[in-house]
Amino acid sequence: MTSTSTLKTITYDKARELARASDAKVRTDLARRSDLRSEILYFLADDDSPDVRRAIAENEATPDKANKLLVADADEGVRTSLAAKIARLAPNLNADEQNQIRQTTHELLRDLAQDQIAHVRAVLSKALKDVADAPPDVIKRLAVDPGIDVASPVLEFSPVLTDDDLLEIIHTGPAIGGLSSISRRHAVGESVADAIVATSDEDAIGQLISNNSAQIREETLDRLVEQAQDVELW
Repeated sequence: MTSTSTLKTITYDKARELARASDAKVRTDLARRSDLRSEILYFLADDDSPDVRRAIAENEATPDKANKLLVADADEGVRTSLAAKIARLAPNLNADEQNQIRQTTHELLRDLAQDQIAHVRAVLSKALKDVADAPPDVIKRLAVDPGIDVASPVLEFSPVLTDDDLLEIIHTGPAIGGLSSISRRHAVGESVADAIVATSDEDAIGQLISNNSAQIREETLDRLVEQAQDVELW
């Protein structure tokens, strides 16, 4: 992709002309530019070609009004590209932007976390798994997703989830494989470790035992040692 810095300056009238070109490739190339006025980018967000809309979804210069339009786009690839971009930009908002844009960005994340396609939600989960200031409600929603590809990244890595959050998720029952993801977290707390052991999930407990950073009470370990002779995995 050609960077904006290597492109010749384009006038507003020329941009309007290209935005209506019959060739979708011309419109797609235009949609990748970061030096267009917001109204041109918004116009292209409603283009008939998914390639054009995908380019708009990937473009960091795209205004919030256009991003909101793309959240409900019929094309999965467009929404996936949007999810990756919004998750990537969210941690980088400066103080002024946090006051002005943070709420809108979080609204977009919430909408994408509820996307009907699991792949879109999975892309969002992977992008947000290490983000310390990600919206807690978005992370919690992804953590209880019925799809393990969506839930696992945040269950295993997200610093946003507290021990209380994890205990609630364990109690209500995460996606199949979700307990093992929690067991692999760095520095699993004693109360969480106890809750995992109480589920009798052999794989999750095996992951917990092999997690050198997990904090397991001595009495809990003693009980596992007694049971281990009957469980080959342990």
